[in-house]
Amino acid sequence: MPHIPPAFQELALPGLRDAVILITGSTRGSGLMMAQLFAQCGARVAINSRSPAETTRLAEELQVLYHIPTLALPGDVSNAASVAEMFEWLAAWSAQRLDVLICNAGHPLVHEMWHTPLHEMKDDAIAQWFEQVRAVDLEGARFCSRQALRMMMPQRRGSIVFISSTPALSGYRGTPYTEAKAALLGLMRDLAREYGPHNIRVNAVALGNIASGWYENLGEEQRKALSHEAPLGRWGKAEEVAGAILFLASELSGFITGQTLVVDGGKVMR
Repeated sequence: MPHIPPAFQELALPGLRDAVILITGSTRGSGLMMAQLFAQCGARVAINSRSPAETTRLAEELQVLYHIPTLALPGDVSNAASVAEMFEWLAAWSAQRLDVLICNAGHPLVHEMWHTPLHEMKDDAIAQWFEQVRAVDLEGARFCSRQALRMMMPQRRGSIVFISSTPALSGYRGTPYTEAKAALLGLMRDLAREYGPHNIRVNAVALGNIASGWYENLGEEQRKALSHEAPLGRWGKAEEVAGAILFLASELSGFITGQTLVVDGGKVMR
């Protein structure tokens, strides 16, 4: 389990103690850091990934380390039936309560998808590539939000946060990813408008270059070159992503909905 920097230790954000949190894709990278920081705030955390072993291991470790209730929810967010089963287990565990949903699960970065321009995509690959990314990033968020809203509406409260990226705002490359992440922002705005009267807030974060996931596969020169894309001149950290998420989940952001918080070191300015 990664070390939490001193500045992020002993957090106590309003509204998070004893809150029920579900984080999809939460066994690695920024999702893992989110799980740790929510646990540190005293929340009840439900962990999700496709791997039953990794999901169970992390849930048990968080329970022991932070003395909080946890739930392992292995499942495939791109499959509607799997998501429905996940939420049945969640509802039984939490007595029908869900305060925060973080849609963090995303399709892994595939080098060929990322670097192939649209006009060079082969006929037998184009539909498959776009469908694969969309299934996890967009449809996974849609399936999970649908189930979460059914739990949040009777409570008349809740916060949903989507994980998007800066290419969705400015374009970059990797069109299958950009398209899915941009569509996610449209879904976010629709849900924020539709469910605001039920006191349910829906927001997104657009991430720039974060030192997790695909960062691990880059060489030193590539890492250095990409760090200069941001005015701050460095890569973002997992805890900085998690901090933004905790803000949007907590009562500190109680009058914020339908917004995209950009976490990119200043690369995209609007």
